[in-house]
Amino acid sequence: MASEDARYRETSQFQAWSFSPAQLAAMREKTNAIARQRIAERMLASASNPPTSNNTSHANTPDPSGHGTPNPTENSTPTLPDFLKPEEEALLVSFYVSELLRAADHLGVPDEVRATATVFFRRFFLTNSIMTYPPQEMILVALFVGSKAEGRFPRIIEFQQKFNTKQDILAGEFLLCQGNRFNFEVRHPFRALMGATMELRSYGDIDEQRIIAAEKRAHEILLFSPLMTDAYFHYTPSQIMFAALSLADRGLAERLIQETFHFVPPTTNNDNTPAVTPLPGLENPGIGRKEGGSKGITTNDERAAIVGPGIRDKVMGTIEACRNMLSTELPERKSHWTSEAIFKSQIRPVRKKLTKCRDPDRWNLSELQRQRREAGVRRADSEERPAASNGAKDAAIFGGDLSADAPEKKRRKVDGNGLEDPFGGPL
Repeated sequence: MASEDARYRETSQFQAWSFSPAQLAAMREKTNAIARQRIAERMLASASNPPTSNNTSHANTPDPSGHGTPNPTENSTPTLPDFLKPEEEALLVSFYVSELLRAADHLGVPDEVRATATVFFRRFFLTNSIMTYPPQEMILVALFVGSKAEGRFPRIIEFQQKFNTKQDILAGEFLLCQGNRFNFEVRHPFRALMGATMELRSYGDIDEQRIIAAEKRAHEILLFSPLMTDAYFHYTPSQIMFAALSLADRGLAERLIQETFHFVPPTTNNDNTPAVTPLPGLENPGIGRKEGGSKGITTNDERAAIVGPGIRDKVMGTIEACRNMLSTELPERKSHWTSEAIFKSQIRPVRKKLTKCRDPDRWNLSELQRQRREAGVRRADSEERPAASNGAKDAAIFGGDLSADAPEKKRRKVDGNGLEDPFGGPL
């Protein structure tokens, strides 16, 4: 049976959405650069082909020179706005994630739905710029898709009534799924925390109230800190759980790690032969055959590589790094993102800047969906025309009309209403 680590490495969360800090920063730089280039191109194209106007307020005004009134900006290149920088985009994403968490509290959704929707939202704006699609509308889309991904199927009307909005949530659903590469499985650290507390209780020498307090605080941290940071992009669910437990009670987290990674291999047996020890779960002779060795037997060096002090130090270093990341956004920071002073000094200037540099063609999700549907219809029509002409050419060779407009006698009808009978003619 594959280990839990091996199964996790096969998930899309690890293969498609796990990055080093340098890789994540490079992706955000690339997303920002592509968005700046494409938005600038669309703005220039829109300025060079302005919509026709019916304004005739100056139509009867005489021109003494006999020429039309010149427009000083007619031949000049339009000035492009100041685009958002990657760090400004990251600030806005964090702000809207805090708004998403508040919306989840308003809906009263389970913890898994709340976390999955946030992960979907952060993934979407990792591969798409916040200048391209409206983050405020994508919040409700992420909550809707996240609910369905976790097995809850709310009605659109319920969402609209809860938030008193007429937003077309379905207009952004496919966009969000596409931005997430259709990877809907998200693994969270909540179940790992339950397992950790059960393990702590099994030791028998730890006060129950201490375990309860640590579990409550760690759960509170897991509902906010990993979602407000990049923890899901860098660490596994178990590492995030250990970091949260360490913030809640460092002693309990270290006790768990010490009890797990404590094996120190002996050098030899009493007869001076290399010592071997069966790993837990490998005592069955049919399991765990080692090449060149005995069935079910793992050498002490191999066991030390799995649960020895060397790997323990490595795990502790990873958990400490994750702990430092989570400590930057503790649950007490909720008031920071809802503070009016912070909004005026940090968020409002960037949002004002965003209104000037947003994508003119993709900001309206409903209009974008309508345009793409019309483009799909036109593309389907253009593909049908060559097929009809090919049928006419074949008719010259094989005889008869092979196009879509074949004689009616060659087409089965249902009561003469022009529809084909899917089950064939009468028996």
